[in-house]
Amino acid sequence: MQSVEEKRTRPPLRAAPLLRLGKFVLKYKFRIFAGLFLSLVVSITNLFSLTIFIPIFNALGETEKVELFPVGASELNKYERYQQGEELPIFDAINARWTGFKVYSNDWVAEKTPREAIFSLCLLVLPIYFLKVLGLTLSLYFIGTAGTYAIRDIRNRLYNKLNQLGLDYFEQGRTGIIMSRVINDVQLVGRSLSIEFQEAVVNLFYIVTHLIILALISWEMLLAILLVVPILIAPVNKFAVKIRRAAMGQQERLAEMGGHVQEIISGIRVIRAFSMEKFEQMRFNIINHRLFKNTFKGHYYHQVGPAITEFVATLVVVLFLGWGAYEISNGELSRGMFFGFFFILIFIMRPMKQVSVMVNLLGASSAAAERIFEILDEKPRIIEANNPLRFGGVRDTIQFDDVSFRYPGSEYDALRNVNVTVEAGQTISIVGSSGAGKSTFIDLLPRFYDPTGGRILIDGKDLKSFSLNDLRERIGIVTQSVFLFNATLRDNITLGRVDIPEEEVVRAARAAHAHKFISALHDGYDTVVGERGVMLSGGQRQRIAIARAILHNPPVLIFDEATSALDNESEKMVQEAINTLLRGRTVFIVAHRLSTVTRSDRILVMDQGQIVETGDHRSLLEKGGIYRKLYEMQFTIS
Repeated sequence: MQSVEEKRTRPPLRAAPLLRLGKFVLKYKFRIFAGLFLSLVVSITNLFSLTIFIPIFNALGETEKVELFPVGASELNKYERYQQGEELPIFDAINARWTGFKVYSNDWVAEKTPREAIFSLCLLVLPIYFLKVLGLTLSLYFIGTAGTYAIRDIRNRLYNKLNQLGLDYFEQGRTGIIMSRVINDVQLVGRSLSIEFQEAVVNLFYIVTHLIILALISWEMLLAILLVVPILIAPVNKFAVKIRRAAMGQQERLAEMGGHVQEIISGIRVIRAFSMEKFEQMRFNIINHRLFKNTFKGHYYHQVGPAITEFVATLVVVLFLGWGAYEISNGELSRGMFFGFFFILIFIMRPMKQVSVMVNLLGASSAAAERIFEILDEKPRIIEANNPLRFGGVRDTIQFDDVSFRYPGSEYDALRNVNVTVEAGQTISIVGSSGAGKSTFIDLLPRFYDPTGGRILIDGKDLKSFSLNDLRERIGIVTQSVFLFNATLRDNITLGRVDIPEEEVVRAARAAHAHKFISALHDGYDTVVGERGVMLSGGQRQRIAIARAILHNPPVLIFDEATSALDNESEKMVQEAINTLLRGRTVFIVAHRLSTVTRSDRILVMDQGQIVETGDHRSLLEKGGIYRKLYEMQFTIS
């Protein structure tokens, strides 16, 4: 069973999602730039700690005057020309500066014995390593926190976006898939924006700075290595593409599984009642097998890619050792320079391997980011006016002016050319067979949907011109399926408002005929009702919903089949609570049980999306139309 989200066309893998993620990180510029600077410090101090072994190896075994860095005649000539101000090619100028450092170092140890020189050099290693550790710790803090803040912002944006999207988005997409976007995909992206990002920055600085020193030591050997490695590393790039595809498939299968499990848990009573266990097990096995295949591919490619990189690195090292031995035997390279080159080359193999892993992770993050931005880029169908009017209630009339509505993706109108005017303070009942358009009619009032044709006017002003927040705060809704949060009864009545006094909560519960059963509970108003109010009966949940409406005192009320699923005793108590709530308000009642509508000021009879009859109870019975037929189906007329 494929969801609408899975059928949507996805853009190809690209860097754009990663660039958009970067905008979230760049909000914390100071932390990022501080982290980058400290990462550079880490790279330079690490380079110093490695290059200091060059003079140590040169000094080892010496019995006479110590020369930390051998300086050739051509090198010395270029250095002297550079000192005299002669302009040299850029690479020669860099070499001349490097030669100057070697000359200065040789002069520094000229008066020292080999043992003293080695001891002095070893003492330099400790402060350098301390500085490296300090820089690494601080760069981890600055970049890590910037990435973590960015992930926090992305989650907030996602949550705010979900609050802005219309009901149609949630009705078309499965809950588990939406949850997977907010939890799994954001978590995957979070790895690449925090710790992994810091490691990638440090590794890149390692590679760049250490390659420069390798070029200064022997640009010929470095050039040979750089020419050979891309050829040998080509298979790794193919694995990176496969990893990206596998990661995208894995996240999609995780979302599919989350949606399926959520659906199973929510519908467990139906599954048990109709013995659907085998059928649902088969569906789960199919999804689980798809997830297994994508997960295995992702893990396999993720491990094989670095292994190939390591093999290439070993091959390069073996070739280098042979070449280095040849250079030393010919006197072209000193022991210290060779071992320094070797140590640095070995060291940057790990950063290069880590960068290849990071590239793979970025591929997976890119796939996850695409799905995140699918939600963030979703255009809400319900848009508030630029300068919305305040809504305080209905003073005159609510008018449906030639209103039509069609659900997204449907070929037929749920409402067609509805025209009706409701006066303030009236109680209007809406009846009709299932699918007649009753619930759609009332869903337009709080702007859960907007009409696809015509308009709704309140006191002569377009419904779209009012503030959405004001509108929904002042329209109370009690539905057949009451949603209660896994919180206390008090919190479910107040809906999180902590400014409401206890006596007001009790007054609302008494008016809703709920105080008696609440007081009978062990913890009273502090009783936790369980998920979706599972600890309460249907009638008790309805009375809690009515208590909410009484407490918030909205001027407009909507009852959507609020008593249709209750037994006679519960219906009587809920109906009494409703009668208390009707006084002085504009009320819309959607009902299947016609016993609840007989006292209404007007009854609207709907059929196939149109209002076909209107009047009070007695006049509609006398007409002998659809209302009379519906009434006769429920009652025997004497």
